[in-house]
Amino acid sequence: MLPVLPLGPLSLPVPGLLLILGLALGSWLAERAAPRLGLAAKDVSDILFYSVLAGLVGARVFMILRTPAAFAASPGSVFSLNPALLDPVGGVLTAVAVAAWLAQRRGVPWARLADALVPFFAVLQVALALRAAAQGDLFGLPTTRPWGVALWGAVRHPTQLYWAAGALAVLAVTWRWLARGEAAAWPPGMLFWRFVALSAAWFVFVAGFRGDSPVSAAGWRLDQVTGVLILALALVQWRRLSLARAARAA
Repeated sequence: MLPVLPLGPLSLPVPGLLLILGLALGSWLAERAAPRLGLAAKDVSDILFYSVLAGLVGARVFMILRTPAAFAASPGSVFSLNPALLDPVGGVLTAVAVAAWLAQRRGVPWARLADALVPFFAVLQVALALRAAAQGDLFGLPTTRPWGVALWGAVRHPTQLYWAAGALAVLAVTWRWLARGEAAAWPPGMLFWRFVALSAAWFVFVAGFRGDSPVSAAGWRLDQVTGVLILALALVQWRRLSLARAARAA
């Protein structure tokens, strides 16, 4: 856990820096992926920039709507850089809405845009996993394995690092498909759904080692249930696009 990095008189917030680096690197890779899929790098870059910006604003607005009393007591916190004052769901919904609007205005096919954004999403997963490690979030169950880490009074599975390693592997696989030109030959959206399926499968695996995940009465970890549902959706879409591709080739 490393929430703050002291550098002389400065104290840098490590979780925030990791998130910023992830957004920057992911955006750069998405711009490089765009031409491989027949899209203009500038279109993808602009859509990403304005969507992320809108997402941050939307996350703060949703948080204000959820907890108006807290912001009324401290009006200056509206402009705070504290990520704890952001609503993740509200931010994602706002970013997706703005991305869809911009894509329509610029004539960018939504499914192909999703393919081009796969490197961005993959890098963002790595950044979020490392951010959780820096904050001590998403911690694992106690373990006697030699690679366990001391956290919150016990030696635990480093689930954040498991997640980061899997996300890096998914990034490597999907980037290989892009670099070799395979993804460009697939139906629009197939690369995205393959990425979602791989990521969800790994998420379900890692969730089994989580020590902070709620458990249902039936013994299922709720994070695993969510991951299985997302995996099922991704596999259905993957299968649908594969059948459509086969039908066109016949």
